[in-house]
Amino acid sequence: MPQGFKYIYNDYGKDPTRITSQLMTNNEAGLAGEAIKIVAGRVTKAGATDPIAGFLTSNVKSGTDQQTEFILAREGDWYEAPYSGTAAAGFVTGASAIALAADGLSANAATVTGGSLAVFEINTNKKTARFKVKNRQLS
Repeated sequence: MPQGFKYIYNDYGKDPTRITSQLMTNNEAGLAGEAIKIVAGRVTKAGATDPIAGFLTSNVKSGTDQQTEFILAREGDWYEAPYSGTAAAGFVTGASAIALAADGLSANAATVTGGSLAVFEINTNKKTARFKVKNRQLS
């Protein structure tokens, strides 16, 4: 199972911004490292080409009014995450429209158009890459 998106560093030396004031969409669970967005005032899973608000920092159980904590996706933030799928020819350093995988815990290397992620460093041995969130929901 993928490990999800992990905050690495910020170009400007800023610490990650953690948000703890939003509730998860009722009856929806989430996993640490999963990409999220905000809909109707609630945290929910981001789709393949959605703007990304951030990444969950811990697992969230399904239920009513479940508290969440996530790291806000900001300018200058770098994340490391696995990639899945058969890498398209365009999945290279500098690609700027990589889609999320269906699990929200990895990038879809087969979809290199329409997505929110820009890729910099690819480790083909570990099937991981370093990403920036290009299309951020809250910035």
